Amino acid sequence: MSICRFGQRFCAALAFLLCLLCALPALAGPINARSAILMDVTTGRILYEQYADRRIPPASLTKVLSMYVAMEAISAGKTSYQKKVKVSRSAARTRGSSMFLRTGDVVTLDKLFYGMAVASGNDASMAVAEHVAGSSSAFVARMNRLAKRLGMTNSRFQNVHGLPADGQYTTARDMLKMAHSYERKYPSARKYHLARFITHNGKSEPNHNPLVGYYRGINGLKTGWITAAGYNIIVSAKRNGHKLIGVILGAPNTGVRAAEARRLLNAGFKTIGKKKLTVAQELGVSARQAKRFGKGNPVAEPTKKKAAVKRGTKKSEAAMKKERARNKARLQKKAEQRKAALKARETQKKKAASSKPSAKPAKAPQKKAVPAPKPALSPAEAALADIRTSHKK
Repeated sequence: MSICRFGQRFCAALAFLLCLLCALPALAGPINARSAILMDVTTGRILYEQYADRRIPPASLTKVLSMYVAMEAISAGKTSYQKKVKVSRSAARTRGSSMFLRTGDVVTLDKLFYGMAVASGNDASMAVAEHVAGSSSAFVARMNRLAKRLGMTNSRFQNVHGLPADGQYTTARDMLKMAHSYERKYPSARKYHLARFITHNGKSEPNHNPLVGYYRGINGLKTGWITAAGYNIIVSAKRNGHKLIGVILGAPNTGVRAAEARRLLNAGFKTIGKKKLTVAQELGVSARQAKRFGKGNPVAEPTKKKAAVKRGTKKSEAAMKKERARNKARLQKKAEQRKAALKARETQKKKAASSKPSAKPAKAPQKKAVPAPKPALSPAEAALADIRTSHKK
């Protein structure tokens, strides 16, 4: 038996053992991760969410977006699946998970996709990016444009493979949007994500998704890990005509990630068609927890806005906006009332001032006193007066 075949069987046995461990009954309650979301693709309904807008580094889930960008270039006729790609030195020396490329290797784009999906090869991602866009930086620009077009409003990508980078983040909701669009537009891509092994240069690497081959109806999709993110996974499965896509970000280890992905899908499939049973109830999440998980999700964990509190409950943004508008209207009304009162007082003062005389009335001219007429003399007195007058003469 060749070493390569022995390695494949050993990896398969290891994966099977891991899945047996994952099949053990999980504790009831919320998904053991920093963020999660589940969607019924058939109906378009979100069945469960748990801090789905929390920003977390995407890790190797980034490679799904990279494959999406490369497949768009193929659809545009700019390259093809069978196009032979010469591996550069920078691509071959990319650190982290690898499909064991060497400088100068000539590999088809099709095989590089297997390397990205199965082995999560950072070297394969770099080789694809350089082939499609000429450089990794130009390829990253295409990734961010595509993310914006898909409505991934809380995502930003800084490299093509998901290795740690400042300012690189995503959310479970955005990963769900990307996965939904990717599988709908390129359904044939599932062959890359469901392959059990990838072999190159005499070395084999098993599929890093432990559910592949061990979960009924599995379609893929991708796992990822870096220290800052924890253990991430996008899972897609179809049963009885219903397709589900789940995203888990920030699980504590690979075993928990696999077990929680299985538990999330199982809960989704079990509640389909049952109006009185929700995924939260099936998981053992209380109504209070489900309400907290589904509303007011923090966009970034470190910064949480304090909402105004009234009667022990948090006000919604709409209620706060209405209250601000009412306060503004009340203040404006008071200002107008003060202005009207001031104007009325000014008018009253003017009226009072106009009713008073402007100057003192002029004095009437005094008439000269006319001497009072002398009383008439008696005849004797008149004769005596005449005698006196004649005597003086």
